[in-house]
Order: sequence, then structure tokens, then C-alpha cells
Amino acid sequence: MSIGGRWPPPVPRAQSVPLAPPRQRWVVVLLVVCFVLAGLIVLGVIALTSGPLPFVLGLTLALIPVPLLVSGVLVLDRFEPEPRRLMVLTFFWGATAAALIALVLNTGGTLILRQLTDASTANFLSASIGAPIVEECVKGAVILGLLRTRRHELDGPIDGIVYAGLVALGFAMTENVLYYSAAALHGGLPGLIGTFVLRGVFSPFLHPLFTAATGIGLGYAAIARRGSARILAPTAGLLVAVLLHGTWNAAAERHHVIVVYLFIMLPVFIGILVVAWVERRRIKGLLSKVLPVYARSGWLGPADPMMLMSGRLRRRARAFVRARGGGAAARAMRDYQVAATELALLHDRAERRQLDPATFISRQQELLRSLLAARNGFMSLLQPRLGP
Repeated sequence: MSIGGRWPPPVPRAQSVPLAPPRQRWVVVLLVVCFVLAGLIVLGVIALTSGPLPFVLGLTLALIPVPLLVSGVLVLDRFEPEPRRLMVLTFFWGATAAALIALVLNTGGTLILRQLTDASTANFLSASIGAPIVEECVKGAVILGLLRTRRHELDGPIDGIVYAGLVALGFAMTENVLYYSAAALHGGLPGLIGTFVLRGVFSPFLHPLFTAATGIGLGYAAIARRGSARILAPTAGLLVAVLLHGTWNAAAERHHVIVVYLFIMLPVFIGILVVAWVERRRIKGLLSKVLPVYARSGWLGPADPMMLMSGRLRRRARAFVRARGGGAAARAMRDYQVAATELALLHDRAERRQLDPATFISRQQELLRSLLAARNGFMSLLQPRLGP
């Protein structure tokens, strides 16, 4: 029996699965070096223009809320967590490379506009048109890169929202260092507090909100059946991101942020949550269709498909093995849950005709290796305590 009638079923549990080839790491090392250099350049420029004390104050205030904000984004990704290395890469692209590119292009664009018109008009045009285009393009570039090089890790709109949120939070963190430092330099403590309330309390999720539109477009493109949708969806998402960003910046320049916040940004935020809810329902439906086949083939325990279809039961399973096998067992159970979810999403891609049979089988074998390793991992830790 095959799932959907077109693709081969999982290999029997007793059948061996070939080992994966070792990964090259030079690309990761090169990216880390580039990110570090870009980050040092941006922070160096801010420190030189603001002075030591304002810079330290700005950096501190920008860093403090980051763990909480990142946790808020990752709540959306609990059902099918993305690889940590890709999430870290995405965040630091926003905080370093994207911030440096935007700083150079925005500054250059503003200087050019000031040669063509007065300073006030130049600042308004740069803030409401130039900066949104530049910043949303450089933030979205890393998600587009994941779509091109790690398509199997971009499984729909939720993944797009998560990666968009992370790159935007990294970008906003570095941008906040700039704004907080400038506020401390020119406005003293009252100016710093006012800027922190506006950016860190009142609107910390605005950058993720803008870029989420791009992420949704790219996430939909990753699972779209038609080639036209793979072009139109990301394009529409980017245009919406630029429009939202430009609207907010224009409102800030004209002192209309309350109206725009309540009547545009808040409804858009609710809409994004609705998109995430609908997508999670879709994933649960895939799990109910695919996982029983793997249970019958011996790769999953008989009761595991039911556990894997429920977020509550997943948490209970992790808590159960943690209580009996410690943190390592809980991590192995988490990996087991992720691998099973990825198998269901793999079949969804196959049914959408995005994979040829050879690619499907290769990816299936890779996920089965992960599934088996994770299952053996938590079972080996539980066995001594569950034995006679």
C-alpha cells in the first residue's frame, strides 16, 4: 500500500537504511566570519557616532527583551520546530549582514535625496519609501535563500512566519541600538526612555509583522502546486511587507502612529495568527493520514500516531521521558516527534508533485535514520528504570 497511491510506502522496520554522507562545514564557517565582520562594522559605526556611554546604554536596552521576543516567535513553531542552526543563521543575518546593507543603502539614498530636495522631504521619502523597500528586501533575502537551498525545511506559511520573525527581530535589535544610542546622546535619559517605550514596549513586533508577509508568501510558494503561485505569492508578500512598513514609517513622520497601530497593524497581526492556526490544522490532518502507515510498518509505536497528532500529548510524552530519563531522553523524544512530522510533510510535498521518486526515497531514508536514532535514544535511557 502506498500513501496517496503514487509514492512507495515506508521500508519495513527491519530493513537497513544507508548512512548519510558527511556534511561540509566550510560554508558555515565562512558565514560566521562574514556575520561577525558585518556586526562589528555596524556596532563600530554606532559607537563612533554616539559615544561610549550612549552606545552601552543603547546596546543594553536593545539586548534585554530579545530572549522574550524570540520565545514569542518560537511559540508558533512548537509543532514542527525548525533546525536550530537555520534559526540562528536567520537571526544573525538580520542582526549583522542585513543591518549593514540597510545602513549603507539607506544612508546613501538619503544623501542623494537631500541633493535633489530639502532635508525634510528627503527624510520623509527615505523613511516611507526607500527604507521599507531596502529593509524588507534584505530581510526577505535570507528566507528566499532557504527556499532555494533548504526547501525541505520550509514546509508552509508557519515556517515562513517563524523565519521572518527571527530575521526581523535580529534586524530590529541592531536598529534599536542605533535609535537608543542616538536618543541617549541627543535627548538624555528622558529621550532614551521615550524611545524605548515607543520601540521596545509599544511596537517590538512591528518588524516581524512587516516581514511576516514576505515569509507567508515564500512559505506558500514552498508548497504551491502551480508554478505561477510560486512567483506571485512571494511577490505579493514582499509588496505587502513594504506597504505595511512604509505606512508605519509615514505615520511616524506625521505623528499618526496610534491610528495606524489600532486600525492597520493590530488587525494584520490577528490575521497572521489566523494564518498560523489554519496551517497548524492542515499539518494535523497530514499527520492523521500518513503516520498510521509508518506505525503499521514498525517505525512508530502503535499508540504513537495519536500522541504525535496532539500538541498536548506531545508535551506529556516529553515530560514522561524527562521524569524517567532526564533531559537527554526529552531531547530524543523531541527529535522523534520532529522526524515523524517531517515524514508527513514529505508525503505532502510528494502529493503536490514537488519531488521525484528518487528524491522522495532519499529524503525518506534520511528521516527514518533520524527517527530510529531518536527512538533508540530515549528508549535506551528509559530501559534501565523500566526494566524488571
